[in-house]
Formats: sequence, C-alpha cells, structure tokens
Amino acid sequence: MSNKSMSKMDMRSAIVAFSVVAMLVVSFGVSNVDAAASPVSLTSDISSADIMEGDFVVATLTVTSSDNTYRKMEVKLTANFPGGTSWSTIFLDADGNPISNDLVSLGKQDSTTVQLAIFCDGVCSAGDTNTVQVYGQTDPRFYASGADGDNCGSSDCETDTTPASSSSNVTNTISISLTARTGGSHTLACDAASDSGSNEMFHGTTYQWGYDLTNTGWNDDTYTFTTLVNDGVVDDWTISAGLSNKALTGQSDTSSTAVHSAEASMSIKPSNLARPGVYKIGLQATGTNSGNVEGCEFNVVISEPDLEVKDTDISFSHSSAWINSRGDSQRVTIYATVRNNGGVVDSEGTEVKDIDVIFLVDGSQLGSVQTISSLGYGEEVTLQAFWNPGRAHDSDEVGIPIKVSVDPSVDIQESDADNNIATEHFKVVKTKASNPSFYMSFLSLVGAVGAAVLMSAYYRNKDSEE
Repeated sequence: MSNKSMSKMDMRSAIVAFSVVAMLVVSFGVSNVDAAASPVSLTSDISSADIMEGDFVVATLTVTSSDNTYRKMEVKLTANFPGGTSWSTIFLDADGNPISNDLVSLGKQDSTTVQLAIFCDGVCSAGDTNTVQVYGQTDPRFYASGADGDNCGSSDCETDTTPASSSSNVTNTISISLTARTGGSHTLACDAASDSGSNEMFHGTTYQWGYDLTNTGWNDDTYTFTTLVNDGVVDDWTISAGLSNKALTGQSDTSSTAVHSAEASMSIKPSNLARPGVYKIGLQATGTNSGNVEGCEFNVVISEPDLEVKDTDISFSHSSAWINSRGDSQRVTIYATVRNNGGVVDSEGTEVKDIDVIFLVDGSQLGSVQTISSLGYGEEVTLQAFWNPGRAHDSDEVGIPIKVSVDPSVDIQESDADNNIATEHFKVVKTKASNPSFYMSFLSLVGAVGAAVLMSAYYRNKDSEE
C-alpha cells in the first residue's frame, strides 16, 4: 500500500471519528438543556365544567417553577383536544388580556397565574362532551454569573437560544372535562282543545285552554307572556295568559325543590263582533334573562248562528179542544220555544237580533209577527199565541197542523236553516150547538139532587125503625 493511499484512509477515518464526537457533544448538549425533567408544574381550579352554547368558560391555571438554577424560564402553553373535535381556546393574563404566543416567563422558584378561556363554538351544541388537555413546554435561559438582568452586555449571556415551543421538556398535563349546555331555552306546548273538548267557540262564552311551560335551559329564567289573534293583538277579544312573570329553575338545579315546569291555562273569550271562521290564537313566552322566545299556536272556530225550533218545542194549554156547530170553540194557547245553538254574528256581519217568529195554523198565519230582541249562544225564549179553532180535524187527519217558523225571511245566514220550522198537530172535536159546559152543569145538578133524595130517604127509614 502506498503512502498516498494510507494518507487518504487516515483522513477518511479522522472525519468519521470527528463526526461521531460532534454528534455525541450535540446529544449531550440537548440532554442537558432540553431533555431534562421540567421543573415547571401546572394546576387548575377546575377539572370539569359546563359550558353554554355560544358562550365560554374560564379555567384559572397556576404555573409554578421549582427551578433554582435559571434566572428565566419560558413556558409555551398548549391546549389540546385529544378527541379530535377542537373548540376555540385562548390564554389570558391575570388582567384578561391575551398572552402573546401563549408564552409566559418565570424567574427562579417563581409562580404566575393565567386564564384559559374555552369557547363552545363551531361543532359545539347542547349535550356534546369534550376534553381539553393543557400542558407546557419549558426552556431555560442561562445567564452568566454576575450578569445584570436580561441585558448583561455580553454576547455570550444566553447559552440557550432554543425557543420553548421546540423544547421536549414537557410539564404535567391537566385534563378538563367539558359538557355543552344550552344556557337559556324553554318549550311551550298548547293543548289540542279547550276545556269544552273541542276547538269550537261561541260568542259570549269564556274558554280555558291549557298549556305547559318548561325551562329546558341550564340557567334559571323568568318568563313574560304575549297573546295574539291572527298574528296580531286584537283588543276586542278577551284573552289572558294565566301566568305573569313566572320564574322557573334551570336544569342545573337537580334538587327536589327545583321547579322546572308549570301548567297553566289561557282564558279566551271571542269578540262579540267576530264573524264565523277560523282564527289562529298564539301564545308567546319570553325569557327575561335569556331573551329566548318560544310560542305555540292553535286554531279556533267561531260558529255561524243556528236558530232552532223543534217539533217537540211546540206545546198547548189543552190536550184537545171543541168547536160546536155554531162555530164557537174553546180557546187554546200555543207555546213555542226558540233557541240559538250557534254564534251571534253571521258571515255578513248581521247580528242575531230582532228575530221574527210566526205561528201558522192550517197554513195561515196566526196573529202578527212576533219578534225576539236577541238570542245568544245557548239561550232560548218561549213565545205564545192564542187560538180559537175554526174547524174540527177530519177523521183522516192526525189533528189540525200547527207550524212555527223562525226567521221566515232568512235575514240571518245560518249553519243549518232546515231546523227553523217545527210542526205539531192538535185535535179539535166537533160538538152539538149547546155549550158543553151547560150539559156538564146540568148533569152535575141532577147528580146533586139525586144524592140529596137518597140521603133523605135513608134518614127517614132509620127514624121509623127506632
């Protein structure tokens, strides 16, 4: 082997050896500065928290250094969500100001307080759970002996220029469990029908309509109420929500005394001018604290008028009457009851007032038209007419036909006009010319005389036997 070859080999070996030594030196340097156990520890005032949708929660962290070597210790704080779903976070100083680059500095055996604000935003909704882990990366800065403060005036004051964010010296990890909540929310559910069992309403009647109010939010709240008719406030309807400034505890209160819901009833009285049709009633509950507004609505039906007189509503003062050959007859009183089964305003706006009623006997009107001043829902009025029969009923007749007609001119639009006429029959018997009352009186007189004669004969016989 030539000297030249030997020389190249020795040079190659020297380079390799130098590289190995250099790597070891670097390795020792890193171990001495970065890889040592961190003297910094973290603590938190909370380990779990409820966080409201669209809001944030604050954890107070204490960063403490037990180191007695370095005059300055930088700590790079990191918040991590191991579950993969990240919510927004920000580190703040004690005054609530954002910390630049999430970096805090500690002196020898120093301690400082920072705040971690965690926001329920993005993919965060009520019922979601998450965990945030907080840790710090620490990197010491070494100042030569005798150095005065951070600016020692020497180019070799700092022996470590590696940023804390690149350090492998990691503090302990703090875990905070989070549950997303809705701070202010509630539900309002209205019944399907009123206390009458349906959604039909009549003028002049007050109805109770039940509903349930539930505070589904996490926080306490107080509720105020607004009632609406056809999406507006209608003054001539009388509506009361039944509750006012109702306070309910939030779902965060799980004690046995907590009151999360309330049952109540609206009172509803339709306007006397409301025409027949469907009306939408609404109820809104507004959270005083949350500003949340929830409502429910339902339809009610205002009915058309329904005047009615039935066959059975006609009655008489006598079960039958007589008429003699001279045309004299027994006087009969005819009674008829008329009612209103519906509303008091028709589709044209005509009110149920001044209602005409006529009595007809044998197809002819009896007397003059009678008038009912007004007839509200469920009300009834009994009218009467006096009649002296003009003929006896024939053998093939049930009796003389008597009819009563309500609103014969159809001035009022009704839901059912077929029940406005009722018919009944009355028996009239034909007698001889003498007044039947004379015969009855005569027979009574004869009977009385006969009785007197018998009594007299009885007492005479008794006296003679004694």
